[in-house]
Amino acid sequence: MAAASPPGHPGRQGLMSLVAGGGSVPLSDRAGGPDLARGLALLGIALANTVGWLHGSTWTVLLKQQDATVLDRVVDVLLALTIDNRGFPLFAMLFGYGIGILHRRSRERGESAGRFILRMLRRHVVLLAIGLAHAILLFSGDIIVAYAMVGLLCAVLVTRHRAVMPVVAIAALPALGVWGWADGTIGLFGGDGYASAAAPDYVTALRLRTEQAGADVATVLIDDIGLLSPMAIGVIAARLRMLEEVVANRDLLVPIARWGLGIGMLGAVPLAAVLALDPAHRVLDAVLLLGSIGVVHQYTGLIGALGFAAALALLAERVRRQTQSADGTVAPHDASGHAACGAALRRDAADGGSAPRVVVAAVRGIEALGAVSLSAYVGQSLVAHALFPPYTLDLGARLGSAGAAALMVATWLVMILLAQALRRRGRRGPLEVVLRRLAGSSTSRSPRTDRSPRTLRSLGPLRSSPSARSSRPSPSARSSRPGARP
Repeated sequence: MAAASPPGHPGRQGLMSLVAGGGSVPLSDRAGGPDLARGLALLGIALANTVGWLHGSTWTVLLKQQDATVLDRVVDVLLALTIDNRGFPLFAMLFGYGIGILHRRSRERGESAGRFILRMLRRHVVLLAIGLAHAILLFSGDIIVAYAMVGLLCAVLVTRHRAVMPVVAIAALPALGVWGWADGTIGLFGGDGYASAAAPDYVTALRLRTEQAGADVATVLIDDIGLLSPMAIGVIAARLRMLEEVVANRDLLVPIARWGLGIGMLGAVPLAAVLALDPAHRVLDAVLLLGSIGVVHQYTGLIGALGFAAALALLAERVRRQTQSADGTVAPHDASGHAACGAALRRDAADGGSAPRVVVAAVRGIEALGAVSLSAYVGQSLVAHALFPPYTLDLGARLGSAGAAALMVATWLVMILLAQALRRRGRRGPLEVVLRRLAGSSTSRSPRTDRSPRTLRSLGPLRSSPSARSSRPSPSARSSRPGARP
């Protein structure tokens, strides 16, 4: 889910929905699909961002190392097929989905467009401050700054005519193509890592990261405007309540998941083949060919991200219904809600029955991590900072992709446990608390009874028929540049 990009702007790891689709929804009432996607995407962030920490080896496509060992190359190819340029569009899409939800709630409250924009300005300024602190103190591949600024533009545009979002989604596509071109050709120019990753001491690294952060802020609306395309798609999906009303949208989600994942995987094959067969460009050294392959990798990654989001929404909904059914905790609902639930359960049985318990446990744990994605993202950088720079353990000069990936997978697993502990206590992540309080959206902690699975909250959408949805107030709502955009 990452992909290479122009030198000097590392680690654009899209941080999925940092402002998550959240508003003031209690933790127990959050839609499972988006949180599941965020939690899995965090693993993609961790894996893709390793290119921002490894140094000393000449780059090939997607900022991978040319002289990798066989094991490192296997890991690189797997990342190219499943993570590079697949994760960051997913993150941006979820960010846009969150903006769409916030706008929808604003409309339902009768809030004016101007007041909504002012609230979003406050929220994104706080997010920008968090991003700058992260970019300067920890990691030059930060994506939060770009999400804050491009996301604010998206929040302004979402208040315009409904036709604006589809136009924006298409208009921003060429910028994504530029990123893909860079991902395919970057190995021709001899880079071997980021300056801040190889800095001999923290003070030097701090200076380099500060300079980079300043440049990023000055150029973000040019360099990162491609994020508007997946963000706009996320807004459109939120208008359909696609990831919330999963049962009602199942006939749309299933083909999107199948075709999206298939196209995403197929489109990743050419660039992955270059990485596996000719990383030193002894045969393939034509800029036009490599750039075109990179563009294909990028655009099919956007389609794959949409398929990934749809598949995870379906999985999360199945697990939630299965858990609540096993507990006998279905709350009373009207006849249409029961009928929709029954039909969904019958379709699940026809599609392969109940998910194994280990899958249920994994989904619940990853959802918990997705609910604290901002804190987890920065936490991953803290761990990487303790491992990879020359002035800490200097593993960035000694490990390849396989070793770095193993460490980051272990970090991700530990964070799942920490996130589950927070959820059991009804608490949000520390940075989520900061964002909500400073942005003016903080709410009291969810009562323990709300955290109990004794109520079937996810069936609310089942009571909404398509005609009922169409009569609601017009709804509308959200890795590395370069290198680690998952």
